[in-house]
Amino acid sequence: MDSGAIAVIALFAISGLVGAGVITLNAYKAKLASKLEWARLQAAEDVPEQTLEQIHDLQEQVERLTERVDFTEKLLDSGRAGAKKLSEPSAERE
Repeated sequence: MDSGAIAVIALFAISGLVGAGVITLNAYKAKLASKLEWARLQAAEDVPEQTLEQIHDLQEQVERLTERVDFTEKLLDSGRAGAKKLSEPSAERE
């Protein structure tokens, strides 16, 4: 490989890492902002109880959805494993 091709590959690799870093930092920033807002809501004395209940309900709903996603992923993985076993030639067929 010539030095120009290596430089182009290095440029793409570095720009990819920078892009991934920016995305990660933005996600972390959003997470911290969410935690800060939640702490503000809990510390505030004039927050309506209904708002806190709605937030609690949303947290429970996210937990249930996370469990469903985990179950679905396990189900899909077992289906793939079963399909793989079916596609493999068995000693009985020979």
